[in-house]
Amino acid sequence: MSRTPIEIAETFFAHWTADRMEDGLAMLADDVLYDNVPFPDIVGRDGVRQFHVDFGFGKNFRAEFRVVNIAVSGNVVLSERVDVFFHSSGGTITLPVMGTLTIENGMITVWRDYFDPTDFERQLSLIKR
Repeated sequence: MSRTPIEIAETFFAHWTADRMEDGLAMLADDVLYDNVPFPDIVGRDGVRQFHVDFGFGKNFRAEFRVVNIAVSGNVVLSERVDVFFHSSGGTITLPVMGTLTIENGMITVWRDYFDPTDFERQLSLIKR
């Protein structure tokens, strides 16, 4: 029985929230496009993994992807979220995010998130103090 695009998206977000990054990454197509607006695009699951490892996932950070609203148009899932990043020092980054996931043949082929990078950098700098 195949899962709906929304079910796939909800499972994907749940993996990240449960600190199961590898399970989340396994849901990405090998040649996934990760468009973390406004940063440069990353193509490929391995590149997405490296981006998150370099950020500190699995070492210094864990995340909760709190879905506020979710909708689907064809095979594209739209999500309004509040992503909360918890740092091992006790600091947090709370970031409103609007994103899309494109689902093809049960795999995420495009992961695109929009957020305020200035707000993100400001909060990150407070953690690094």
